[in-house]
Amino acid sequence: MRKKNFLTILTLIVFLIVVNIVPGLNKELGNFVYKIFSPLERLFLSVGNGISGFFQVIISIRDLNKENIAFRENNIKLETRITALKEIQRENDILRQALKISESGQIIKEFALIVGRDIQGIHDWVLINKGSKQGILKDMAVISPENALVGRIDEVSGDFSRVMLITYKNSVVAGIIEDNRTEGLIKSSDKGGLFVDFIPKTEKLEIGDKIITSGTDNLYPKGILIGKIENIDLSDNQIFQKIIITPFVNFSKLEQVLILK
Repeated sequence: MRKKNFLTILTLIVFLIVVNIVPGLNKELGNFVYKIFSPLERLFLSVGNGISGFFQVIISIRDLNKENIAFRENNIKLETRITALKEIQRENDILRQALKISESGQIIKEFALIVGRDIQGIHDWVLINKGSKQGILKDMAVISPENALVGRIDEVSGDFSRVMLITYKNSVVAGIIEDNRTEGLIKSSDKGGLFVDFIPKTEKLEIGDKIITSGTDNLYPKGILIGKIENIDLSDNQIFQKIIITPFVNFSKLEQVLILK
């Protein structure tokens, strides 16, 4: 059937060619051939236009995809630039904070980034990207950009150092209530929080009072923020008050630190 249709169309095409190139043929014969062939011609033109339109759509889609890819690449570049500017702004803010800390009497040795954490999730230590090559020494105090106590240098290598946090289970920091001036020891609780020990029950304290380093332990300079009182336990079976404090440092979100000389 397809072969027959093909032969019919081919015959009509031949007739059309003959009519156009052979002079003197009967005009009525030419007219007859045109009448028969014109519907087929329109069909071919229609199909050809459809195919042309189809390929134009494909080309348009391809061009649109190229434009979308270019747009996404430009957008990524802009987002990257914005992120970089935000990080520069954040570092500038930290340096301004560091300048204020220096003006208050603390001598800042280095600015460092946290590049690792305790993988056990206990938050006992963090790893920073400064070490002996930058003059970092064991037992140097480490603070946050807000002048809050983070911990101290525990181990030092060439380019990195490990910082033991004040939430470490064996950590003990000599502290003092900022307004009351009563001294005590800041320790880590079993749950990883902080509390103040050895403050007599006779001392009147209030929720929200700030605790700072006293400097009497010869580990941390005096006047560094530690935390504020969250709860006070005055149970009768205790000799001293058990004072729960909230540290000023959010250790899980800490990114940069300052190392004191």
